Amino acid sequence: MDITTQLDGDEMRIALNGRLDAAWSNSVNKTLQDAIRGGSHRIALDLSQVSYLSSAGIRVLVLLVKSLKGIGGTLRLIDPSPAVSEVLKLVGFSQLLDTVPTPASPSLKPAGPSPAKADAQPEPRPVKLAGQDFVAYTLDAGANQQGVVIEKNAALRPQAITVPEGTWVIGHGALGGADNAGRAGELLAVSGLAISLPGDDPEHPDWMQQEGGLIPEVSLLHGLKAAGGFRHLLRFGETPGTPPLRLGELAQAALEACASDTVSFVLVAEAAHLIGAALQVPPDPDGDDFFAFPSVRDRLLFTAEPAYTGETCLIVGVAARNPPPRLATQTRPNAAGSELSLHAHACVVPFSPVRKGFIGLPETLGRLLETQTLRGVLHLLNDDREGVGAGESYLWRGALWCAPVNFNAEGSV
Repeated sequence: MDITTQLDGDEMRIALNGRLDAAWSNSVNKTLQDAIRGGSHRIALDLSQVSYLSSAGIRVLVLLVKSLKGIGGTLRLIDPSPAVSEVLKLVGFSQLLDTVPTPASPSLKPAGPSPAKADAQPEPRPVKLAGQDFVAYTLDAGANQQGVVIEKNAALRPQAITVPEGTWVIGHGALGGADNAGRAGELLAVSGLAISLPGDDPEHPDWMQQEGGLIPEVSLLHGLKAAGGFRHLLRFGETPGTPPLRLGELAQAALEACASDTVSFVLVAEAAHLIGAALQVPPDPDGDDFFAFPSVRDRLLFTAEPAYTGETCLIVGVAARNPPPRLATQTRPNAAGSELSLHAHACVVPFSPVRKGFIGLPETLGRLLETQTLRGVLHLLNDDREGVGAGESYLWRGALWCAPVNFNAEGSV
């Protein structure tokens, strides 16, 4: 089997020559999935030189159709050979795949008016933020979030918080009520999805998702909470071949888009790699200095090198320019001497491409854990140690929701 690929505008053309059977199905599937992973959501598959199509090959096409439909992509089959056409006809593939002869000119469109959109969507507009190119959608020009700084207390008494749509939480805590506080670890929650890395079982990240009348509840030892809508949706990296962006650049873009000194942001993105740390034990109010050496090595997992390359992640965080003292207890300068401070938590799931264009946060979160698998949870950091640091998290492409946030009501929820 010979496999050739060629990018034509935003469509990836893949030509196969030989037998698409069990011997080659894995190789072909890898090529197709790598094309999607690389940012190609429109694929043209040339089957004119495929002499045989087995059930193994059919399964590859089914997986491709499902992957593309899940992200709003398209698949064209170009000039399938008579043998392939006959198999596709016999198995009823016309319901899944649109076969076409040679590709038509992109300028040719059906005559008549375009169908009206079912739901009005914000208009996209190209913008330059933090020196990078984005496509911005204004969701609610007047949106502002109200936040709370929840400070650590000596007795490590948790605060119970429900996380319906329009609320987010990050910090150290656990799923469920206060009786679960002994399991506290890295925690993030947003709009009906709560995820934690239990301090007493860090090998098994856990989550709770809103369903029916069930709204997730978390017990937070310390961290940040806010409620309110998002002002903008920013899309980045949608053109294949675009280099990844640093988390700091994305945070700076959110600040500029919202024209605010403090913003909250939620990212769903395909990760180039992540850098961070995670608790490996529950907090102990009677313990010694947490960062005492060498015991800190058993208490804290640190990514000494880039991790989770090529996976998909959800990031919830706060970015602030020169944060006030109370907020500064929950943020960290992004680099030595930088006015930008961050507090961001990430969860990682197996790679799933992020749909391009305008997308909503609730439905995107709803699809995030379709695989029922969590790779890990991290408190993201910039490891800027001279000569030995692993650097900052980088993200290939994705969606960023952001809004100004005011942390005026501090101390309790």
